[in-house]
Order: sequence, then structure tokens, then C-alpha cells
Amino acid sequence: MDKLKEYEIATERVRSMSEQRQAASQLYLAVNTGIVGVFAFLVKDGGFSGWGSAAVGLPLFAVGIAACLVWHRIITDFRQIIGWHYEQLRDLEKSMPDCQGICTNEWEKFFKPQGGRERFGFSRLEVWLPRLFIGLYAVLFVGLLITQVGG
Repeated sequence: MDKLKEYEIATERVRSMSEQRQAASQLYLAVNTGIVGVFAFLVKDGGFSGWGSAAVGLPLFAVGIAACLVWHRIITDFRQIIGWHYEQLRDLEKSMPDCQGICTNEWEKFFKPQGGRERFGFSRLEVWLPRLFIGLYAVLFVGLLITQVGG
């Protein structure tokens, strides 16, 4: 296969996988937002009080945490796969004599680790969203328990 065609296929795969990762994040963000919304509705307007609100909250939080763990795994898997494809693109650029090396230049300017630390990356920030929701579920559940024990 000609190098240019291989390069085009690889860039299309990276674009497609990036869109899939974004769609997955949107879905899991909506699911977790919905879970928090349902919990808020049930506690505020659903007539649950006392230990009933904790009994309703626990399964919702368990589902939310499970969804967050799956979401986190999807993001990290996509991150590894997309990173591998970018590595292949940089290798292809080296083997193409008239190539401007756009992927290589972009990687060196924005993504190449410096001092052993990553510099930038949406997926690096995106991976914190499931962690944030897990923390939110923990805080909500602890808050529920405190209100039940103290109330």
C-alpha cells in the first residue's frame, strides 16, 4: 500500500476514534447527570425521608459508580489506541520524503512529555470526569448517612 494512502487511512481512524470517545463521554455524562437528577427528585419530591432516602440512594449511587468505572475504562482504552495511532502516523511521516510532519510537529509542540510529565491532552482532563462523579456519589451518600444518624 502506498504511504500516502496508509497515512490517510490512519488519520481517518484517529478522527473516527476521537469522535467515538467524545460520544461515549457525552453518553456517560448524561447518564450520571440523570442519576444525580433522579436522586435529587426522589429525595426532594418523591416523599422519601429518613432511611428511605438512603435506601433509594444506595442503588442509584452503585449504578452511577459502575457507570463511572466503565466510562473511565473506555476513555483510557481510547486514549491508548489513539496514542498508538498517532505514533504510527509520526513513523509514517518520517518515511515520507516530502511530508511536512504535521503530526510530529504537533506532538513535539503540545504533547511530548517534558520532565517526565505529560503536557496536554483532552483525554487526560476527560478522565477526571468519572472520578469527579464517583467523588460526588461518595459525598452525597456520606451526607445522607450523616443526616440520618444526626437527624
